[in-house]
Amino acid sequence: MHFRFRGNNVQIVKSQPDPATGKAKSVPVGSINRSNMVISDKLRSSCSPDELKRIEAWVARYQVVDRLKTNHAAVTLPEQIASATEWFETADPAEARELADDILTAMRMLRSVLQRREIV
Repeated sequence: MHFRFRGNNVQIVKSQPDPATGKAKSVPVGSINRSNMVISDKLRSSCSPDELKRIEAWVARYQVVDRLKTNHAAVTLPEQIASATEWFETADPAEARELADDILTAMRMLRSVLQRREIV
């Protein structure tokens, strides 16, 4: 069983022998939405108990890694902003302009969360 990231979903695929050729064939079992990582009843019903345990274990590991990545992004953000500031000082204006709107939008979102949570 393996897991493929497809946009906002994680596709769960298992290998089964193809009766015609005898070779392993990838068969999609279902998918999980990455935003909530909830295993649907439909997916649960299409899996054996062992397969379900493997999926649940993968989801738990993914959630731990995702929390670590998010934490890492937050604690390294000041350093990343300092590095980006240095880059913008010498960057080609056309190239910098392409990033500016995205950065300003992200900064507004961050400021909104910090204010809503009364952190600043």
